[in-house]
Amino acid sequence: MTGLKYLYPILKKYRLMIAAGFLALIICDLAQLTIPSVLGGGIDLMGADGTVVSDLWRPVTRILGLALVVAVTRFGWRNLIIGFSRRVERSLRDRLYEKIVKLSPRWHLENASGDLMAMATNDVESVRMALSAGMISITDTVVMGCTSLIFMITISPTMTLWALLPMPAITLMTHFLGRRIYQLVLEVQNVFGQLTESVREQLSGLRVIRAMGLSHLALAEVERTGRRYLNINVRQATLAGTFFPFLHFMSNLAVALVLYFGGRETILGHISTGDFVAFITYLAMLTWPLMALGMIIGFIQQGLASLNRLGRVFSAEEVEAKTKELVAPAKDTALDIEFIDLSFKYPTREKPALKNISLSLAHDRVTALIGPMGSGKSTLAALLPALYEAAPGTLKVAGRFVEEWPSADLRARFGYVPQDGFMFSGTLFDNLAFGKPEATEDEAMAAAAVAGLADDILGFPDGLNTMVGERGITLSGGQRQRLALARALLIDPDFLIMDDTLSAVDAAVETEIMSRLLPLRRERGALIISHRLSSLMGVDRIVVLENGRVTDVGTPAELMSRESYFKRVRELNQFEE
Repeated sequence: MTGLKYLYPILKKYRLMIAAGFLALIICDLAQLTIPSVLGGGIDLMGADGTVVSDLWRPVTRILGLALVVAVTRFGWRNLIIGFSRRVERSLRDRLYEKIVKLSPRWHLENASGDLMAMATNDVESVRMALSAGMISITDTVVMGCTSLIFMITISPTMTLWALLPMPAITLMTHFLGRRIYQLVLEVQNVFGQLTESVREQLSGLRVIRAMGLSHLALAEVERTGRRYLNINVRQATLAGTFFPFLHFMSNLAVALVLYFGGRETILGHISTGDFVAFITYLAMLTWPLMALGMIIGFIQQGLASLNRLGRVFSAEEVEAKTKELVAPAKDTALDIEFIDLSFKYPTREKPALKNISLSLAHDRVTALIGPMGSGKSTLAALLPALYEAAPGTLKVAGRFVEEWPSADLRARFGYVPQDGFMFSGTLFDNLAFGKPEATEDEAMAAAAVAGLADDILGFPDGLNTMVGERGITLSGGQRQRLALARALLIDPDFLIMDDTLSAVDAAVETEIMSRLLPLRRERGALIISHRLSSLMGVDRIVVLENGRVTDVGTPAELMSRESYFKRVRELNQFEE
């Protein structure tokens, strides 16, 4: 039930729409409930002495008037209540997306993308159904059930007692199955998230799966999760299949009891034929809420389970929320960086990725970071724009600890280009200008020229308007990397981070790109990670990282003048070349 608190702001916003919708629904129900009484009176009128045909116009016109009220109010409540549920669906989906993009990378490491996709589709839809069909059924149950019962009592308390005889069994059955249905619904939603993630992952790696001839293994993995999802749904359907036939039996038992005892009362003349017909009609109206009880339980339980799943995201602590009251330094503040005895460990690993790092990166020079694979280079780079959270008091940017920066402002000062830069399924220009939508084509081409991509763009038939496909599938690995670099250069960041950005580019092309890039970044600051040391000979400073620790620092000339990791790898590279 804790998930209901996320609906309160939406309920408050649309309270007038909700009130008008439920008022129309109640009027509609009351009008329907009046019709059997008028019908019963008309039947008695037909059997009375001295009745002529014209006397029937009065009950006929009353029934027609009530039918018109039912039609108008039904149109009203359907538009208002169902329209409200659609607005809730939109609000929840917007809020979910807004929340997801603000959560930390660490949170995303611990939560699968497929599960988030399931929340944005299946769970939001379940909440909508609970607020439309579920709430409508509850209102019908209360209004039609209670009012029908009152009319039935006024006609014959004895017949009403017989009609209600099966009701306690329905109440007990509802209580017994309600909690079990809720647990199954929650399990269904969780497994649906796992199924979505499994399919998403297999589709993302489809080329690798096909290249290795492992389609059968991928299919088996999806089939296992799908079969589990099927089995849980079957268990849920079995419970529902038990509940609905039981309700049907009890409802028909009530009709049989009324038919016998009420028919006897009618034969003996204790009640009129019209009253008996009206009583049977009211009993049918009372039966519908009972029949809807199983559907209500399903909708409400699904909605609550989905709200609680969504609440897991809504209640997660977002990085921006911690820093929204902070004020960023002035835009012209030099972006000098200082690591102060920094250590960092991923939540999914036992060993720390970085150990006791004490290092400074100046805003007016280009620093290269080298080291063996797994030495912590990418981790150190990702800490700068707060993609991962450094321990308080261990990392300063522009003279201020990163925890004292507003996260959005901190990230805006950096240009971060990872090895696998993401491409959106748009045009080359859309991807280039993603961080600067107002950029002109000339500005985009200038950035592409520095990144060594201009000739490739000119070689495409549509130039900057060339579609790159999903995740840049129409581009080569080197073109994707250079496009990601050009995208970062276009926004002209205060500090550029290149994490093995040009690994898929030829050595000669990388050297050419670096010869253009280094002079541009020397006055702005940059950190370059690369395993190809020939392209780093023009940097101002090199930092060697091994096993998460800084083991050497110096200029390229200084490191080449002594026995060092840089010298050994550089000589090996030269030998390979």
